[in-house]
Amino acid sequence: MDVFAHAFWTYAIFHKKRYRWPATLFGVLPDIISFGPFFLYMIITRTPFNRNSEAIPDYIYQSYNITHSLLIFSVTVLVFYLIIRSIPWPLLAWGIHIIIDIPTHTREFFPTPILWPISDINVSGISWGTPWFMIVNYSALVIVYGIIIYKYKKRNKN
Repeated sequence: MDVFAHAFWTYAIFHKKRYRWPATLFGVLPDIISFGPFFLYMIITRTPFNRNSEAIPDYIYQSYNITHSLLIFSVTVLVFYLIIRSIPWPLLAWGIHIIIDIPTHTREFFPTPILWPISDINVSGISWGTPWFMIVNYSALVIVYGIIIYKYKKRNKN
């Protein structure tokens, strides 16, 4: 899924929590870490984006594997839990990001490496960039935010 949709879905999921903004950050961090430096480089050098996999540096694939692995995510949450003795709730947005990406990526372009580094298993889902999927996804977001705003206004009216 695209980074903006990840941000909107994460905020919608955590909007009632006091840690909604840290959760939203963790919800987009996997993509920011993976693609952010390269996109920044492309902007600075005015390099046009090319979906050709040979044009994408290897370090992006490696960082993508790390940030999009449910195994790495689970180990990270466990380590944090062992250190701070509580579940780091905002960090769970990272796991939600991965779960959303599993069915919204294809094997042809950045399949989600669910159990990396012990397995290269992945799912070939629907590309989040498919026009009809983008329309459905953002329409669903509009509906969800409409409900959130309606409930907020109704609650504050009383």
